Amino acid sequence: MMNCRERVLTTLDHDEPDKVPYWEHLISAPTLTIRLGWRKPPKPDADERFVNLLETVTNIKGVPSIGNKLMAGIFKYNKMIAPFLGPFLKNYLKLHKYLKIDVTSLPLGPFPYEFVPPNKFVSPFGVLYGIKSVGGYFSTPYAGGLFKNKEDYEEYTKKLDCAEPMGMLLFRKVLKTSPPEELFLVPGIYTGLFDTTWQCFGIKYFSHLLVKDKSFLKKVIHDRELYYREVIKRFMDEFPIDAFFIGDDLAFGTRPFVSPRQFNEFFLPSYKRISNMMHKRGVKLIIHTDGNILPIVDSLIEFADAIHPWQASAHIDIVKVKKQYGDKVTLIGNVPVRLLIDGPRSEIADYVKNLLQTCAPGGGYMLSSGNSIIPAMPWQNYITMLSTFWKHRNY
Repeated sequence: MMNCRERVLTTLDHDEPDKVPYWEHLISAPTLTIRLGWRKPPKPDADERFVNLLETVTNIKGVPSIGNKLMAGIFKYNKMIAPFLGPFLKNYLKLHKYLKIDVTSLPLGPFPYEFVPPNKFVSPFGVLYGIKSVGGYFSTPYAGGLFKNKEDYEEYTKKLDCAEPMGMLLFRKVLKTSPPEELFLVPGIYTGLFDTTWQCFGIKYFSHLLVKDKSFLKKVIHDRELYYREVIKRFMDEFPIDAFFIGDDLAFGTRPFVSPRQFNEFFLPSYKRISNMMHKRGVKLIIHTDGNILPIVDSLIEFADAIHPWQASAHIDIVKVKKQYGDKVTLIGNVPVRLLIDGPRSEIADYVKNLLQTCAPGGGYMLSSGNSIIPAMPWQNYITMLSTFWKHRNY
């Protein structure tokens, strides 16, 4: 019988493994972990208490500034928190192993984030995120771009550090905690070239640059490319990795955010250079992108070895994709999120069985949700998906 690493690598090489691998890059299943007794249910007033605590702390003079300096130091000189990472990662991976997940990704940068009072934080790419508690669970929705003009961008980007010592430490610890034979962990960055470019400016100014200032926009994308290449190179130099993951939402429900011509002009060259650098070292590139990517799929398979999740909600028929592109790219997907939320369980089971029957033959396929596992999914529906998969995954 193959171990997790062998199973995944065989699939990425478009051969049939012993069993279809199971991939999830993000699992937020509080009701399941509560059911298993691994966490306590949130208190009814958890959201209100979180807001009050955040307001209290941020209103204390000097606290946000001191906190940011402290966090920057921790991320750069991380020996002080190293002893705590082992238990944290062991608990983080506990659910993945319980659910018999073969492969997942681990976000390893960019760090550090800075707090922006009263209730936001900003990434090193200049992307703002909100800080919220929804139903007692932490949430960080996109909250705008930090940059209003070129000068803002040029000044802030000087801070971007490719060293990623915290990411290195996390991955080193995780390899000790969970060898790839037990759970195949792919290092990754969850915001790609497109996301970090439009989000740091906001969609309105990004659209302006896309038409009115192409040379500057290409410079921004190239800056990000250099960051990604350096980070990936450092991981390849330091660890015996087989794959790297980049999450980049390139489309919405009906079509890509930019035209195929614009994608090919602005983003494809950078992604191809990143991919070529990896392929020279025998490392695969796994891409996540939401939405209807069919208009740009020919471009994506020029650099991606595997693509997730081929959303059914975006009118993608993964069976047709398998027939047309199955020999060119590994497919990961695509049990619909809405189906996992609403059921019924009989339809979930039928959908999973059909995926395995139509997409698995010949290899090059991993089962996954149509995006990620989210709190709105009843744990019974998720277990139905898994139990059906476990029963029918053998080749």
